[in-house]
Amino acid sequence: MSAVTVVIQNAPYKPDNKAWHALRFAGAALTVDMTVFVHLLDDGVEVGRKNQQEPEGAVNLEELLGELIECGLEVRACGMALDDCAIDESTMINGIERGSMTALANWVKNSDQVMVF
Repeated sequence: MSAVTVVIQNAPYKPDNKAWHALRFAGAALTVDMTVFVHLLDDGVEVGRKNQQEPEGAVNLEELLGELIECGLEVRACGMALDDCAIDESTMINGIERGSMTALANWVKNSDQVMVF
């Protein structure tokens, strides 16, 4: 089975929709039986927050990420980014673990592809 690591560095609901595209890709990869790891880095840790207020007409990324986690998506949020953004881990979506660069390096080592959004 193929594995992919997806790194999300962009906050949700930005005009470029990078966080949304990253989650769309992660969902598509799950549907073709890939192992998918998502690492939230920099402002990307905001994608993992509970109680997101999506703009009108936007997909609720909190709901989408929660559904993907239920389907087997593994998600970690960079511990340093959580600290830098002053995000308490209790405010993160259930199923997201605190991560590290070592944990990310292990995912990359075990992946066939790495994508950065």
